[in-house]
Amino acid sequence: MKLKIAQVTPYYYPSIGGVAGVVRYLSEEFIELGHQVDVITARRDHKGRPRLSAPMYEEINGVDVYRYKSLINVGHMSFFPALISHLITHKYDVIHYHSYRHPLCEISSLFGRLNNSVCVLHGHSPFFEIGEINKLKAYTYKSYDRFAARTLLKWSHCIIALNSFEKANYLRLGIKEEKIIIVPNAAENICFDTYDPESFLLQYGIKGKKILLFVGILNWAKRPDLLVLAFPEILKEIPSAHLVFVGPDGGELEKIQILAKKLNLENHITITGALWGIDKQMAYASASIFGLPSDLDAYPLVLAEALAHGIPVVTTDARGPADIVSNGVNGYIIKKGDVKDLTEKIIRLFKDTKLYNQFSESAKQTARLNHSAPVIAKKIESLYFNLLHK
Repeated sequence: MKLKIAQVTPYYYPSIGGVAGVVRYLSEEFIELGHQVDVITARRDHKGRPRLSAPMYEEINGVDVYRYKSLINVGHMSFFPALISHLITHKYDVIHYHSYRHPLCEISSLFGRLNNSVCVLHGHSPFFEIGEINKLKAYTYKSYDRFAARTLLKWSHCIIALNSFEKANYLRLGIKEEKIIIVPNAAENICFDTYDPESFLLQYGIKGKKILLFVGILNWAKRPDLLVLAFPEILKEIPSAHLVFVGPDGGELEKIQILAKKLNLENHITITGALWGIDKQMAYASASIFGLPSDLDAYPLVLAEALAHGIPVVTTDARGPADIVSNGVNGYIIKKGDVKDLTEKIIRLFKDTKLYNQFSESAKQTARLNHSAPVIAKKIESLYFNLLHK
């Protein structure tokens, strides 16, 4: 049975970020499975990023992408009222909407119900522990959650949570357990392929170096500055080490550059900017170790991508990373902000070949079992059919 599926999301390619990446691989996998997929999104990028330069409509790998002007942008939240007219004029078997607490979810669930569509909410880990956000934001979220429990969460036929923490928060809001399913995010299929990184290494003049890689938006929450602070000690032990940052600026680029100059690391750090497709995979293929010392990171998809490449990871006990990496198995989990331990764990992986190889093989196994896009897409496709036949 061929389904007509709407994926409604605040961001989509070429926007960079976890939600945009998840929606893209799901949409393209559903096309491979023989379904019709429309992506409905805002014509904007993440907060702090330049205006998105992309057409209002285009087809990308078989997916019809509709981008509408966002009239209200508050942080990551956007409101594009053209979504209403789109859902009135287009009928779908399934409406799958992403990013809890965004207006697009309320709109999608309401019109999905009116049109007898299956309605699926994909929250993307929207909840926080005490102290992770300020009191005003916490109060605002709590107030909205009470409202959503009577509307969005009630109207949705199923809620996809990334982990047990997210599930527990939905249960706290009175949602029945049988309505919630835990589905981890996946890495792109191309992450599981093998690449020769020589062209990447030659392009950036780092051939022969041992690469410590960071991939992601350079923002305060991901703490890229900690890798810079750790690097002088790493260089003392591993003179051929080189730090590579891949990703767009999210407000921390200048800080990194100033810090690198202050620590005399300018010749030991490369900042490529955002990379896509094969170029991004070449960066992964060049790396020995992946570093992500986040203070706050709901579900960093780059960790799944690194594992798929067989790269051991050093990350923190922030809630998101700890859901993906197994400490002492495929990487290390350190306490947030602990530069000393960050440094020691990176040096240990650089020096201990036997340990490194064990972690690398475990990383690949973890990715194949838990973060394969075809596996995740088939699981969600089965969910769609089960809901349609209820």
